[in-house]
Amino acid sequence: MHNTFLATVIAVSILATVSVQSYAAEPHTRHGGIVLSPDVLNLLREEMREIAGGVQGVALSLATANWSSIEETSIKIRASYIMEKKLTPAQAKELDKALPERFKRLDAEFHQRAEKLGAAAAAHDPELAVFQYSRLVESCVRCHASFAGERFPGFAPLQSLGHHH
Repeated sequence: MHNTFLATVIAVSILATVSVQSYAAEPHTRHGGIVLSPDVLNLLREEMREIAGGVQGVALSLATANWSSIEETSIKIRASYIMEKKLTPAQAKELDKALPERFKRLDAEFHQRAEKLGAAAAAHDPELAVFQYSRLVESCVRCHASFAGERFPGFAPLQSLGHHH
C-alpha cells in the first residue's frame, strides 16, 4: 500500500510538472481558438506559472504528509493566484467573452478539485489526497488537450499526426 501510494505520487508529479511548465512558457496569443489581448495573455501565463509551482509543491507535500502546505496551496489555487487579483473589469469582460463555455466548465472543475484536495489534506487522508491530486492533474490534462493542442501536440488525434490504417 505504501509503495503504491508513493509510486502514484511520483507518477502524477512528473506529469504535472511537465505539462503545466510547458504551457506556462508558451509565447502564443492564441490557444485552442481563444484569442486574448497581450495583457490578459500575460496574466494567464503568470497564473500558469503559479499553478505549476503549486502543483509541483503538492506532489512533494503529499510524499511528506505536509498537510498544511497542501491546504494552503489549495486555497491559493481556488483563489486564482494572479487572475482574481490583477484582472481589471475590462479584462474580466474580455476573458468572459473570449472563453468558450467548455473552458469555463473545465476551469470550474479545476477549482473544485483544488477544494476537494484541500479537504482531503485537512482530514490527513493520504489516499484521498492522492486521488484528488490525480483528479486535479487530470483536469489540467483535459483542458490542455481541448485548448492547448498546438502547444502540446501529444494531445493531437493520431489521424492528424499522419497515422493511418
